[in-house]
Amino acid sequence: MATFVNRLGTPVQMCLLRKGSRVFGLLGKATSYGITGFGRSDVVRGWALTAEFGCLRLERLCGDEEVTGDRLVLPTPYSYEYGLIGGNASPELNRAVFGLLTSELEQLVAGLRKGGFPVLGFSRRDLRCCLSGGIIPGHWPHVVLSNRAIYGNVVSLETFMRLVVSSLPQGRLGSRFPALQPILKQMMKLMIVQRRGLHFSEDSVELTPSTVLAGK
Repeated sequence: MATFVNRLGTPVQMCLLRKGSRVFGLLGKATSYGITGFGRSDVVRGWALTAEFGCLRLERLCGDEEVTGDRLVLPTPYSYEYGLIGGNASPELNRAVFGLLTSELEQLVAGLRKGGFPVLGFSRRDLRCCLSGGIIPGHWPHVVLSNRAIYGNVVSLETFMRLVVSSLPQGRLGSRFPALQPILKQMMKLMIVQRRGLHFSEDSVELTPSTVLAGK
């Protein structure tokens, strides 16, 4: 199959990449003005915004990544569904990019709901995770913890999963919610996988020295 370099005749965005045994999503090139298409010239001088196990990171691509032809699908105002479409789409690849399937995230949020929250959120514009400070790109899945936005009520998908996993021992979530045990085991991969790249935040994009972005 064609490699990433050979397929980048035009910039690509919202697609699935493969390198060896690693499979991950490419949202595009991260800039201070937002996310744009990632092209061949950006390999040596731009940040790629990637998604793996639900974690968003800024990383430098090598140029030998393979574009699989599969596309990332994100929530809309009419549906919280997300995932992959294409010939290689499968539950395993969906989890490799997003961490959880839509149905699993919905089941988790519904199982933990008390007093109306948490709920799945949607936004066309970028948001900031109130705990990690990271950017949540527009349309990317996230969770709303309360109706009091003034105190910070939005958390990223990664932060929400990490909160749940860290609460397992004290909260005894496995025994209290036995139906969620398969999902909880799936999320525990976050704690053992070393995710490469920089945390996606405004500072990471704006304060990175230009010499680093230029690959010098």
